[in-house]
Amino acid sequence: ITIIYIPAAIIAEIISGGQIEFYYILIGLLITLLVCSILIGLWYVQDIYNLYKLSIKGAEITIDSGAKMTKLIYENIVCFYSENKIVYTVKNDGTTINTDFTLNELEEKINDQLFFRANRQIIIHKDAVDQIEKIENGKLRIRLKVSIEHSMIDEINISRYKRKAFVNWFQ
Repeated sequence: ITIIYIPAAIIAEIISGGQIEFYYILIGLLITLLVCSILIGLWYVQDIYNLYKLSIKGAEITIDSGAKMTKLIYENIVCFYSENKIVYTVKNDGTTINTDFTLNELEEKINDQLFFRANRQIIIHKDAVDQIEKIENGKLRIRLKVSIEHSMIDEINISRYKRKAFVNWFQ
């Protein structure tokens, strides 16, 4: 842009008979410098965002289950839920794995961009949400894409206090 601006300014000065002051050229150059800086900054921000998305996709967690250790990619996890003081991990195929973690420990380990603590019993993955329904008193009812086998959790309710945080997270 600057390379084009300088000859254009010289031509404009020749046409006007030398009436264009030097500071007009300087102001024009500063404006083009500002525009170029903004465009370069946006380009770098987009690169950083793409790297961030790449790091999220490949992220994984190691699940301790008694004597076994299982590595799961975040994309393969539907949710973590607690039932009878045992925490389970539900995979995309509907199978469950017992974990030695508490939900609070898991909440600290996992990526909060992808997972949300819906209530005291469950942490859900963003991609696992199938349907969101508004129910009484400002609450939300969530239906997952995968049904949880052998679970007492049929529906996931989000309180009116967590509703705004959930909607912001989900968008």
